Amino acid sequence: MFPLPNDTQQRAIAYAPKPLAALSFLSGCYVIHHILVQKPEKLKRMYHRLVLVMNICVMIYAITDFIGTWAMPVGTPYRIGAAGNQATCTAQGFISSVFYLTVPYYYSSLSIYSCFAVLNSFKEEKYRHIEKWLHFGAICTSLPIVIFFAAREGINPSVVVCRPQEYPFGCDKDPNVPCQRGGDDLSTVFFNIYGGIYISITLIIPPAALLFLYVSIKKANRDTNKNVGKKKVIDKFRKAALKDLSAQSGLYLLSFWSTQIVNYSLFICKITTANCSYDLAIAAASFSSIQGVVLMLVYFRLEAKKDVPLGAAPLGYQDDAAFKANLTVESIREAAKNVGQRRKSSASASSGRRYSFHIFDGEADESSPWAQFLNPDDDSKDDVMDSSPDIKEEITSETNDDSPL
Repeated sequence: MFPLPNDTQQRAIAYAPKPLAALSFLSGCYVIHHILVQKPEKLKRMYHRLVLVMNICVMIYAITDFIGTWAMPVGTPYRIGAAGNQATCTAQGFISSVFYLTVPYYYSSLSIYSCFAVLNSFKEEKYRHIEKWLHFGAICTSLPIVIFFAAREGINPSVVVCRPQEYPFGCDKDPNVPCQRGGDDLSTVFFNIYGGIYISITLIIPPAALLFLYVSIKKANRDTNKNVGKKKVIDKFRKAALKDLSAQSGLYLLSFWSTQIVNYSLFICKITTANCSYDLAIAAASFSSIQGVVLMLVYFRLEAKKDVPLGAAPLGYQDDAAFKANLTVESIREAAKNVGQRRKSSASASSGRRYSFHIFDGEADESSPWAQFLNPDDDSKDDVMDSSPDIKEEITSETNDDSPL
């Protein structure tokens, strides 16, 4: 149960989430415009289609947050700006509750997508079938429970918006205040189920999926001290991919959790104690309202990773344009074979030419180097090239220059 809010808290409840929700709405609009108008070719990739749907959900959720207390019935105690009725409250609460889970669900589903994509060498035809199930899961995780609350008069004024909540607010924990709507034992059970689903799709699934992916890629790594020639070059890039996976996973998870951590605290407070602070509830609502901005920044940051220096260009490439246009597993291997004379000076020059690995959006080309590097069987049938001292020295000088993340 929450104590009665003071005047400052009442104003914060009414106004604090609105500018953040507006920014979130604009962020979602920009990402949608970027994908549909500026870069429509991105729709060929499942990753961008998932991001598109997620940002549509962000926009809808941001609208309900911006409306805030305006949808609550006139006369709702301690809620400044309440100007609606029970119908507007129920409509807002229904939409808000559905998309409260749907937005993090889609963000969480990207970690599952990345597992299928990387482990299938980014060949989308092999895992395209999961897309419809990801969308189906978005519906199943929230819609049935929210329908239950709507049917049992369980959607009522909460802290900032209408949500599955008893009315009067906190009556289920105060024996002196009878509940007029909701607050029964069955509603409490379903509320805890709703919270459990939220915790699972935000706190458990993403790190579990990315940990599985990390372990899978790590198994593909070989001991570079025991390899020479083209195998050493390929193993070099596998290690770079593994490092980049760690960096991108960290960005993905930390940014995601930064918008959810206060909600975790609030949920735990509700189910474990009889007293929660309005300040905590207002902070949780504000962090949820700003998540569209965070998701936009992460999306474009991971897109920018394609241009971040990660690994040196293979031997034999002296031209940036040719390197970018012709970079495939086959070309890397061919370049690794042509090391008859030493090129220490050109190796230094080539250190500025890089390419990177995006755990969510691989290249559509079947010979995409990162996709193939992650498949240890791809080079298992190749013979190890001549391991004469001169060749070893040339390969070592090229591959021992570890590039930073």
